[in-house]
Parts: sequence; structure tokens; C-alpha cells
Amino acid sequence: MLTGITGGNAYPFPDRCPVPTVLRYGALMNILCVTPNVSMDRILSVSGFAAGDVCRARSVAVTCGGKGINVARAVRRLGHRSTCAGFLGGNTGRLAAEAVRLEGLDATWTWVDGETRNCITIVSDNGETTVVNEPGASVTDDDWYRLAASVSKAVNCADAVCISGSLPPGVPDGGLEQLIEAAKDSRKPVWVDTSGDALADAIGARPTGIKINAAEASWLMGEKVNSIAQCIVIAEKIRNNGVEKMVVTQAAEGAVMVCNEGAWCARPPTISVVSAVGSGDCFLAGLMVGMLQEQEPAEALRLAAAAGAANALQVSTGEIDRVDLEHIHAKIRIEAVSS
Repeated sequence: MLTGITGGNAYPFPDRCPVPTVLRYGALMNILCVTPNVSMDRILSVSGFAAGDVCRARSVAVTCGGKGINVARAVRRLGHRSTCAGFLGGNTGRLAAEAVRLEGLDATWTWVDGETRNCITIVSDNGETTVVNEPGASVTDDDWYRLAASVSKAVNCADAVCISGSLPPGVPDGGLEQLIEAAKDSRKPVWVDTSGDALADAIGARPTGIKINAAEASWLMGEKVNSIAQCIVIAEKIRNNGVEKMVVTQAAEGAVMVCNEGAWCARPPTISVVSAVGSGDCFLAGLMVGMLQEQEPAEALRLAAAAGAANALQVSTGEIDRVDLEHIHAKIRIEAVSS
């Protein structure tokens, strides 16, 4: 057993997870969560953290991380199944695989030479977080081919796919597009959440949906995106490139979704943030679960916003407390907006 591995409420059997009453009951869904750049995350709660000082942590949580892993964890908290996929390597990779197993998450790993990365998150008393991410082990063209083949096989047992997070060094040109195409071949919904050059590649591959935050939207626009109105503009611009559904989040200000059915803004209530790390991943989990349950787009957006905000009340990433979720869900304001 791994000492210090924490995953919150790790229910051994997905069909026995307490399901929030805000979710529709129905068939158990399985979301394939692809994390090309998996990590082992170390989350430190530090009182009075300041750069340059000697600090002592009040608590430490060690989990397998990476954006897709957080989505998978959140999907489980929402009462459905998830399957993790991605690269692992070395001793850290074995630790990550064991951490995922102990949480009760299903997984199909692609093993590579090199060492899975470590990431450090420092959470201070005021809710501010400092994150230090290692780049990850370099992969080869053959490694990437094997990952795409693994995803192509695993998606047959999934209802939807998300590809989340950064790419490791060494990914071949067009690699992300290849991965998206491998997932799209199944005709299942494919969502992507990434940044930088990988985001530009994802737009070109035209997945079902893309979720980005305001900082990632700013990179695309070449200017600061700091209003809901600007989020709507960038969402519509990306949709014009052939992406069916587009979501832009702006932390406490809310989130915008633009799709064929219309455009909406979700505004969460004011909460006392503990740590916002992983909230975007929980947002995506809630959005995909809502969509798979055939909720109206505005209601899927409401569930997404509630899941993201609920995670911000937790120190650990990908965590959603059922009581918090239901309380926040009832207070989310949904507004139809002009696209």
C-alpha cells in the first residue's frame, strides 16, 4: 500500500457512488480521459507562504495528476465511470499507476522510457496557489503511435472522450490532430482542453467541443480577455473554424458556452475559495456528464459551473463534495446571451 496517497472519497464500485440529486438517473456512462502528460502531484497547504522564505506545510496530499486524471476523478464523483489513458514511465510512473488503482479508477497506460513528471502545488491561507510543473519525459514518434492506437481501441468501450492538458516533449508534428482523429473515428463526442500551440492544433482537428479559460483565450487572441463579452467573441470565432461546441471559462466571473442551439453564460455564486486548481477539469467533467445525460445545453453548463465551483472548496484536485455541489447548483444563474 502507498502511504500518503489520497484521493478523497475513493468508492470501490462506481455503481455504489453517492449520486448527487442534481444529476439525472439513467445509464452508467464511461468517459475516456486521455492525459498525454501524466504527473504525480504533491499538494502542500502552507500557512503564510512567501517566495524566498523557509515554510512548513500543514498538510500534504499526494495523488496522480494531470488534467485528464482530474476529469476522470470528477466523473467518478458525479456517479459515472471513467477510464484513464496516457503515458507513464519509470518509478514515478509505477507510483502513478498504483495511485490510480487505489482510487478505483480504470486505466489503460502506454509505457515509455524516461520518468513520469512530478508537479508541486502550494496552497496558501488566502486561497492563492503556486504551481510548479515539470515538462515530462520526452516521447518518440513510435510512443505517440502506440498512444493513438491505445485510444482508438479504448474508445470502443466509452461513451465520450476528453483529451486534456499539456503535451510531453517530443510529440511529432500533427500529433494532437492524430490523437483527436483516433478518438473521432468512433463517432463518439470528443472534447479537448489544452493550451498554446497544442490548442491551435486542436482547433484545426475540429473536435466536438473545446473548453478553454480566459488566459488560454488571451493567448489565441493576442490580447487580454477579461470580460464575458470577449469570451463570447472568441468562442464564436473558434466555432467558425468548425468546432461544434465552444466553452470559455473566466473563474469567478462565470463561463460562456456557444453551440448550434444558442449561447449562454453561467454565473456561480460567491464562494470562499480554498484552491482553484483542478476546477476547470471538474467543470469539463460536469459538462460532459450533463451532455451525455442529454440535458439541455444551458443545464449542462449549469452542472459544469457547479462542479467547478464545488472543487474550489477543496484542497485536493478533482474533488467534488455532493452537498457543496447541490448547494451551488441551486444558485448558479444562467443567462441567454447574444453570440
